[in-house]
Amino acid sequence: MREIVSYLINDILNAHHDNGFEVEETVQTIEQHFDDVEKYLNGMSSNLTFGEYCGLESKYFPPADYFSEEELSLICKEFEKMMYTWNLAYDYPEKLPISLIYNALIETLDTQTTIISSGMIHFDFCTGYAPECVWKEYCPCLEIWNRDDDDDENYNKGL
Repeated sequence: MREIVSYLINDILNAHHDNGFEVEETVQTIEQHFDDVEKYLNGMSSNLTFGEYCGLESKYFPPADYFSEEELSLICKEFEKMMYTWNLAYDYPEKLPISLIYNALIETLDTQTTIISSGMIHFDFCTGYAPECVWKEYCPCLEIWNRDDDDDENYNKGL
């Protein structure tokens, strides 16, 4: 393993949240629960990025093509574990290349989010508009988007 990968893994390990799911399961007060629900219902309007919470900066992560697939897999695996300690997760299509997963994970560092004390916030990167999807040809909605049948036409007929 190259030295830069070791440094990145070490930085990711240091970014784990001390009170995350991996460390211990905490008992949430009813006030904390309703605070989390209110944050979720109001769009989680935090001005902080995930990077500001965890202390990592995207500028220190080289482009995906700098790494081998094995190195990318290792970095992504450790990044996913770290996100989990912050009650965050990410969703992506099954056959997505590891380089696109890596790029999306690093992008989360610059994305505004709110950290909740229970449950999970998911980054899914989906806008619902397949032609402009970040996953491009791997978008699971693309097949439905490109179908020949017209559901609106069936809807208008009362079917």
